Amino acid sequence: MKSLQYFSIVILLTGTSCHLAKPTTAAPDTEPEWAPWVIKYDRGPCFGQCPVYVFYILSDNSGLVESKYNLNEPGWYHADLDQEAVHELLTDLEPESWWQEDLSGLPEISDLPSTSILYKHKDGLRWFSLQSKISDPIGKVFQKVDHLVREARWTPTTLRPLEPDVPEPTDVIVQLKDGVDIQKWMKKYDTFGIHLKKRVTPQGQYYVVSKNPGMGSANDFLQYMKIDEDVIGAQWDQALSPRDK
Repeated sequence: MKSLQYFSIVILLTGTSCHLAKPTTAAPDTEPEWAPWVIKYDRGPCFGQCPVYVFYILSDNSGLVESKYNLNEPGWYHADLDQEAVHELLTDLEPESWWQEDLSGLPEISDLPSTSILYKHKDGLRWFSLQSKISDPIGKVFQKVDHLVREARWTPTTLRPLEPDVPEPTDVIVQLKDGVDIQKWMKKYDTFGIHLKKRVTPQGQYYVVSKNPGMGSANDFLQYMKIDEDVIGAQWDQALSPRDK
């Protein structure tokens, strides 16, 4: 049963293409309106024709999406959302345990799309980035987000997420193959302003490296490492971003 559940989640994340109502007309070329948000869901590419987009649940529980590929035409769209589904999603994300689940005993999946979720919780910012493992609770949340995006009736909009945006993560735990020199290896990532923060263990090739927040995207920084032939594994250094009480 477990393997069937994992298979269903992987199919959802790697093989779903959205068939949404066609937008009416293009939004007028006017100044953007800025809207506060509580959830930001960033879904990257995968093998196949997966939708690639950034989805926001705004403070009024409506939806805003930046369509990139395989959703609508590239651009920004707004929609009213199923309020019962929004409430269920926020309820699932309320426990801190969801953000700190131990995934160490789960099998690795090599072709999951790069996906992250940010939640402006009342107690502080919460952040999760999907790596190579996924559990039932995580999969159910992603299914609910997918449902909200697929069922919404999107129309072009001048709305944009309120700036300044939430800072992207910067620190990655990386395991290099034996014999790879960390200083020489980092030169490949000079364009990200990479620097070494610490060596995790006295023996072994585990390091924490960090990017310059203003140089390149956090998602690209991690994804390039994950396909680097000198790298055994790479993941973000934190399960939660810092909290300001």
